[in-house]
Amino acid sequence: MTKLDQPAKYWDRLFAPSSCLAMITTVDAEGRVNAASYGTCTRVNHEPVYIAFTTSLPSERALGHTADNVLATGEFVVNLPAFDRASLEQVRVVGLPFARGVSELEKAGLTALPARVVKPPRILECPRHFECRVEWTRAWSGRLMVVGEVVAASVDADKVDAEGYILWDRIRPAHYCGAPYGGMFVAAHETMRVDTPYEGPEVEAFQQAERAMFKEI
Repeated sequence: MTKLDQPAKYWDRLFAPSSCLAMITTVDAEGRVNAASYGTCTRVNHEPVYIAFTTSLPSERALGHTADNVLATGEFVVNLPAFDRASLEQVRVVGLPFARGVSELEKAGLTALPARVVKPPRILECPRHFECRVEWTRAWSGRLMVVGEVVAASVDADKVDAEGYILWDRIRPAHYCGAPYGGMFVAAHETMRVDTPYEGPEVEAFQQAERAMFKEI
């Protein structure tokens, strides 16, 4: 699959919806690759583009490899899988608690693809990739919240149009329903543009701010 490097002005439109199922790759201080699955990975700023997720801190119950690697190297790659059975089965395997040094990518039958800017690899089989450098972290309640700035983004060449907008029927973004639902995932590929049923001046103020935010650069 040919990967298309996206210019910075397209990064924000490439990460949509704003929260997605993800597989995050990191490397440890020795350069060993780790991959982990996350039900919630969220774009938290438009320009520049920042992505956030939370991960387990090391404990008797949780291995915390991603947290250790992020703190040691300051880099990670967000790989967004598609909503198809083979990909979601691989997401489930990557989410298993393998011992340190075991390759989750190998166990799941996934392929490491060198990143363009950072050391952790992209996952070839995922349609979209966001290479990030850590902006800040915060530990709380046994978790580590990580916010990273996107420094490079790429996508399968046949899954976006010439202006970097997602082709929804091809990209097929997936969402995890959460632990109470077991191994259930959902997706919505139909789109609908919805107007604001309100006539006050706030509408125009919002639209002006939105146009200013997303103007061509």
